[in-house]
Amino acid sequence: MNKGHIASELRRFLKDVERLYGITKEEIAHHGVYYSHETSTHSSPTSSCSFNEISALREVFGDELLKKLMITSTKGFTGHAMGCSFEDAAAIVGLQRQVVPPVKNHKVKDDTLGDLRLSGGGRFSHRFALRLGAGFGSQVAWAIYLK
Repeated sequence: MNKGHIASELRRFLKDVERLYGITKEEIAHHGVYYSHETSTHSSPTSSCSFNEISALREVFGDELLKKLMITSTKGFTGHAMGCSFEDAAAIVGLQRQVVPPVKNHKVKDDTLGDLRLSGGGRFSHRFALRLGAGFGSQVAWAIYLK
């Protein structure tokens, strides 16, 4: 994973979303949920997918907007094998039902990742679900779902 590449793809994606649909990253941060591919734990600056993913979000959204964006992950429930595809379905159901799953098994804040608004689960009113699918070699795909 390469945080610079992930950030450049997110920046390009969000510019397209704004140009095509008029949705700004500010709106996404205030009224959205980010369905992380990772669990926001066990980070290290050199090899962790969590660190690279959150660093890319921080670079594009900035610290203040990132603090407003609700972050969740289903990976703690499903494991890695289903994590990427299952998150799309969870994002859509979350929008339909206005609920967000908790970041499962997150017990200790990882200072390397900074201050994040991690989901404790439950009802949450939101209009957008932002998704990242990532693979080895820094292959990434961004998607946004709207209510």
